[in-house]
Amino acid sequence: MPDSKLQKWFISASSLINEALEECLARPLAEKSPEIDRLIEAMKYSLLGRGKRYRPLLLLAAAEAMGEKEKTVLPAALAVEMIHAYSLIHDDLPALDNDDMRRGRPTLHLAFDEATAILAGDALQSLAFQTLAQMGERNPAWKDRVSTSIFMLARAIGPFGMVGGQAEDLAFEKKTPDIVRILSMERKKTGELMAASLGIGAALAGADKRTAGRFRQIGLFAGQAFQIQDDVLNQTGDPGQLGKAVGSDAERGKTTAPAAIGLDEADKLAFHFLTQAEKIAVRYSPEKLPWLLKVMIQRSN
Repeated sequence: MPDSKLQKWFISASSLINEALEECLARPLAEKSPEIDRLIEAMKYSLLGRGKRYRPLLLLAAAEAMGEKEKTVLPAALAVEMIHAYSLIHDDLPALDNDDMRRGRPTLHLAFDEATAILAGDALQSLAFQTLAQMGERNPAWKDRVSTSIFMLARAIGPFGMVGGQAEDLAFEKKTPDIVRILSMERKKTGELMAASLGIGAALAGADKRTAGRFRQIGLFAGQAFQIQDDVLNQTGDPGQLGKAVGSDAERGKTTAPAAIGLDEADKLAFHFLTQAEKIAVRYSPEKLPWLLKVMIQRSN
């Protein structure tokens, strides 16, 4: 499949995701109030911003690789993007990373206020699980697949996944960089949600536990590569392209792969993890999934 066809898929699938996300937050509420309207606007501000939609695209690609249509699993793709948006809102808060810019504009707590940002993140997390659970309500034959997917997503973002990784990230600040601990932290912080995205896509398409586990492994490798590249770009990237400040990791004393082993070795390590992800991905998706992994990781923003 030529790159031009893959790029067209990327654009059309991203548009499908964006339109469906807008629809999720456009549904009329049972009780309207100015306060809830403001909360919804805050949720839209983060969810509908200039995101790349990598995680939902991974889910769609995994489902397709196992023979399922994109539109059938689209609600699950929306759910993982809602989780990602919630995590960014909370990561940007003053108590955590205290970032001012995200995707080329002020972070949510500056565009609205800190309390609204916390609530918007909480609401997106709840809406994600509601959206995923409703797949089983609409299609009773899928209840077991949906139950498995809910478990995978909850595990990926809890104390032994994304949130735990964020806690370790905070605890490691201004400590001597240790590459082994850094990779373990980044696997939780970034890899687990990518692993869940791929695993859920495969599971919803009917993959057995072993096969879904292989898709999860693709995500773990890809997440490590993605986070290392993110850390490299934080040192070397263009703020205009990135849509956020550069050099912030060094200012806060973040323990990152480049801080531990240098930029050149970090680049090599990211390439190693990408290669490992591709080796598994190509067994199930000879072109689309490996291509998407390269687009995600070999990026400049």
